[in-house]
Amino acid sequence: MTIETSNSVNDIAGYFLISKRWTMDNDKNITFVREKSLGYCYNLKWAGPIDKSEIEKLNKNKETTVAVSYAILKPFLVFEKNEFVVPNTSEVRKKIGLDTDTLKYAN
Repeated sequence: MTIETSNSVNDIAGYFLISKRWTMDNDKNITFVREKSLGYCYNLKWAGPIDKSEIEKLNKNKETTVAVSYAILKPFLVFEKNEFVVPNTSEVRKKIGLDTDTLKYAN
């Protein structure tokens, strides 16, 4: 996946919307909201990137979603099964602002 970045400091290629509701404590990867809110996915490519003005419109319900920049996600990206994913680890959850205590546990 190629994401172009701007020349200005901290101006990155875009944002991704993470689902607090569908990221489960014991999931292997972080769950993203797909582009145009067409469901949920683990694959970063299906989730964006989304520009800043659009992410502000989409991230109205901060109780169920969190907007995260590509720059924050980039160090954690893993390429597996032909997809870019973000592992669901305590380090990642802390960095992106997910409260582990509020995450549900999948059966």
